[in-house]
Amino acid sequence: MSSAVARPSVAEFIAAVSPTIGADQLQIGELSRFAVDEMTPAVAAAPSSLAQLQQALTEAHKSRLSVVSIGGGTHLGAGNFPSAYDLALLLARMNRVIAHESADLTVTVEPGVRLRDLQALLAAHGQFLPIDPPCGGESTVGGVLAANASGPMRHAYGTARDWLIGARVVHADGSTSKSGGRVVKNVTGYDMHKLHIGALGSLGVIAEATFKLVPLPQRHVDVSIAFESARTASALILDALDAGLSLQAAELLSPTASHGVVADTRWHVIARVAGGERAIDRTLREIDRLAHEGGTHIDRDDDGAIWERWSGAFAPRGLALRVSVMPSAAGATIDALDRVLAGTAARVSATVAAGLIRVNVDPPSDVRAAAMAERVRDIAERNEGTIIVDAAPAALKRAIDVFGPLRADFAIMKRLKEQFDPQGVLSPGRFAGRL
Repeated sequence: MSSAVARPSVAEFIAAVSPTIGADQLQIGELSRFAVDEMTPAVAAAPSSLAQLQQALTEAHKSRLSVVSIGGGTHLGAGNFPSAYDLALLLARMNRVIAHESADLTVTVEPGVRLRDLQALLAAHGQFLPIDPPCGGESTVGGVLAANASGPMRHAYGTARDWLIGARVVHADGSTSKSGGRVVKNVTGYDMHKLHIGALGSLGVIAEATFKLVPLPQRHVDVSIAFESARTASALILDALDAGLSLQAAELLSPTASHGVVADTRWHVIARVAGGERAIDRTLREIDRLAHEGGTHIDRDDDGAIWERWSGAFAPRGLALRVSVMPSAAGATIDALDRVLAGTAARVSATVAAGLIRVNVDPPSDVRAAAMAERVRDIAERNEGTIIVDAAPAALKRAIDVFGPLRADFAIMKRLKEQFDPQGVLSPGRFAGRL
C-alpha cells in the first residue's frame, strides 16, 4: 500500500533531482523494504551530501510529496501510522565524520553514521558517546536522535538530549538552519536543535549533529544479580545510585526477560561497573554487600555478550512499549506488569534510575496486541505514569495514538509543526496528535 500520489508529481521530482542525484541513488521499484506500517513509497532517494539532501527536500516540497527519512531502519516502527508516504529519503550515504576534536571531547557527524562505526573510531582515541539504544550499533545517529532512543547506559548518562550540543537541520522547503555549536562553551541562545530529538523527522531532517563525548573508563566489569522480587532488585539499583557507585549501566529484568538474557528465570539486575581500579573494587564490594543483604550473590559476565543479548531481546519490533514512571515506583510497576502479562511471553526490563520500563513481546495477533497494550496502559496510569508504543502491528497503530492522550503542550507542538512544515510533508501523521 502506498499513499495516493499523482504519477506526474513523482516524475517531476525525479526529473528535477536527476542532474545532481545519480541514477544509482534513485529507486522507483521494489521499495517494500522501505515500508512504514505497510505504507510503501512511490520513490526512494539516497542523497550523499548536504547539497543533495537540500535539493531532494526542495523538489519534494515543490511536488508536495510526503517524505519519511530513513537511517538504519531499526526504529521504523516508531510513531503513528503515516497519513501519507511518497518519498523514502535514505540517509545511509551521508555517513561522514565531519570533525572529531578529541582534545575538546566533541564530534560532528552526518546522520547516516552507524553508531557501531562511530564508537569504534572514538574508542581509538579513548573516548565514547554514551548512547546505547536497543539494536545497538546498527542504528544510525540520525535515527537515534529522531526516535530519542536510549538504553541501559541511561542509568548514568541520560539520553541523547543530554549530549547533543549542536545541529544543522534541513527544513521541508530545503532551507537550512544551525543551532548550538561544535564547542561546548560557545553554545548560546535557544537549543532549537533539541526540538528535533524524538520528533521522527516531522520538523526537519538533521544533516549534521555535534555531540560532547566521555573518556573511556580504564576498565569495566559486567555482573548479574538474581533476586526473588522486583522490589528488592529495584531497591539495590536505587541504593547503588544514592551511594554514588560506579555503575555505567544497570537494568532490572523480569523472569521471562532473564531467561533470554542470562539463562535464568529469576528476577535479575544486570549492570556494568566501570572506572578506575579503586572505583571498581569499591563498587563491587558495596554491591556484593547489598546483594547479600537481599539474600543473593553476584555473578560475573565479563565477555560483554550480556548486553548484546539484552539489545536483541528489546529491539523495537513486534509489540514494544515504553512506560515512564517515577524511579521510586519502578519496582512496583514492573512487578505489576509481570503479573498482568503472565503467560504472554512478554519480556520486561527497567532502567530503574530513569523510571523507564520496556515491555516487548514477539508479534502477537492484532487482537492480543491491543489487549496487551491496554493492560500495560492501565498499569502505567495506576502508577501515575505514561506509555508510548515503540512498535506494534499496523492494525493497532491505525486505531490509537501511540504517544497516548494529548499533552498540555500540544498546542505549542502544533504551532511548531505549522511553522517548520506548513505543507505537512515531513513524516505526516507520525508525531504526537497525528501531526
